[in-house]
Amino acid sequence: RSIIGVDIGQSNIRMVQISGRQLSQIQLEKYATVALPPNVVSGNEIMDFDQLVSHLQQCLDKLKTNCKQANVALPMGAVTIDENLVYPLDDDNDLSLPEFVEAAVAQVGDLDEINYDWTVLSESDREQNILMVAARKDAVESRSDLLEEVGLTAVNVDVDLFAIANAFAFVDMQEDGEFTHERVALFDVGDITLKALIIQSGKILYKQESNFGLEQLMQLVQRTYQLSDSDAYAMISGESLQPSDYRTTILDSFNMQIAQEVQRAMQFFYATQNMDSNSDVKHIFISGSGCVANS
Repeated sequence: RSIIGVDIGQSNIRMVQISGRQLSQIQLEKYATVALPPNVVSGNEIMDFDQLVSHLQQCLDKLKTNCKQANVALPMGAVTIDENLVYPLDDDNDLSLPEFVEAAVAQVGDLDEINYDWTVLSESDREQNILMVAARKDAVESRSDLLEEVGLTAVNVDVDLFAIANAFAFVDMQEDGEFTHERVALFDVGDITLKALIIQSGKILYKQESNFGLEQLMQLVQRTYQLSDSDAYAMISGESLQPSDYRTTILDSFNMQIAQEVQRAMQFFYATQNMDSNSDVKHIFISGSGCVANS
């Protein structure tokens, strides 16, 4: 009926509460954001658990909800994703499908220290194509423990990469699936990283992560106008007055950097394709915290 989505970045905690009896009826109920001080989260690592719990509680208090169930996602850098596992469907295969996946997970690390999941992407008479995701148990449990500290239960621990793809699929479904079978590029400009995805028919064809995001915009504003972190963020978000040259000096420059990152990712993708393959990307979608100031 209702669930809270929790996004823990290096600079911010964000929460959304959505509800609905079925996919076609899902709606956003509430949202809240709390800024994180430096060195609480660094990259994929939680550096100060107690500080993070404190700010997580602040964000939950701002949300003002009685919902106790939550979804949280691990960053792409904290997981191993294998989309090319092929399980042969023949009499010579002595392994069951779960045993086959377990053998693949064992290549990642000690099974006792790994959480993993898998699903069948496609199937033919001869084989099944498997998607497998594995992560260290301590990475999963640290997120679950965080939520428990503020009275929430982690119903689902996902991967931010899949959350982006699923969000796009949901929005596309609302628009009658216009892009379901098209080859599209998704770019999420986050707090400190830009995630690039090329997807088609529900399958991720290419993924890449680079060090670029809202942090670069913050630094540009701070250098230009000699501002503190909080004052720079207030200017970016529109909470404080923006100088008359803000668009030409700041936004145009930052938008150019986004365009360069998009172009670079597209070039990497095309470099992985066979020359005779139909690899054209006709649609590009950009989202994320780094885009808010440019909307």
